[in-house]
Amino acid sequence: MKLVLFSGSHPRHLFINRELLNSFEDILVIIMQREELLPSPPKNISELDKSLFIKHFKNRDIVERKTYGNLNYEEVYKDQKKIFVKPDQLNSLHLAKEIEEFDADIAFIFGVDLILDPVISKLPINKINLHLGLSPWYKGAATLFWPFYFLQPQFAGVTFHQITKNPDEGEIIHQSTPSLKLGDTIHDVGAKCVIQAKNDLMVLMNKFKDEKNFVGKKQTTSGRVWRKKDFDVSHLRLIYDYYNDDIVDQFLNGFLSQKKPFLFSCLNKN
Repeated sequence: MKLVLFSGSHPRHLFINRELLNSFEDILVIIMQREELLPSPPKNISELDKSLFIKHFKNRDIVERKTYGNLNYEEVYKDQKKIFVKPDQLNSLHLAKEIEEFDADIAFIFGVDLILDPVISKLPINKINLHLGLSPWYKGAATLFWPFYFLQPQFAGVTFHQITKNPDEGEIIHQSTPSLKLGDTIHDVGAKCVIQAKNDLMVLMNKFKDEKNFVGKKQTTSGRVWRKKDFDVSHLRLIYDYYNDDIVDQFLNGFLSQKKPFLFSCLNKN
């Protein structure tokens, strides 16, 4: 069975995607270069916001290095057929031709930008994207941040879905959320989501090998697509300056809404 694997270059992408490397007979990896893990603060912001920005991404880096290790794509994919692309090359005619010639049975996508024509039309019927966020509530960008900003840490989770030309709108295959524990920070929960997704991925792929298809669920509500420009550094004040990054504790102690998301999974027999 042949897999075309779309992978971002960050350790979180490699941590999950490398699980597939021994599970298929033939794999073509498309690696897209991602942005710096430790971005520079925007200019013309207050000293408070600058310190919170640095703190936020430094804390993320600490948690992710501890969780995923120092993975790099050159080492992880050293034995694979691979094509490295920059974001503006992801939907090129050249890549579409390579994918068409490879003729995969399934595509798995985690960590790259939106796949459009001419590439999307050359992918197999089952083209599964891993979205770090729960659709339809949190689609688009920074979708493990917004649940914390809106004081809903229980809505931080993952969605496996078929891709379409619109972000995170395809049929849902599987969703899950991690177990929350007292003391969990925003980045601890993000890492827990990735670990949960890694475990779910292998179960889903074994199911596909047995059944050659997925039974999904159409998204019947539009939800909201969060864009990169929706985030402002001042949003970090709520997470760190007001709540001191203890929003999970606030939830578990009953001080925040206890509303839970309704999750779908093709793994459930119902």
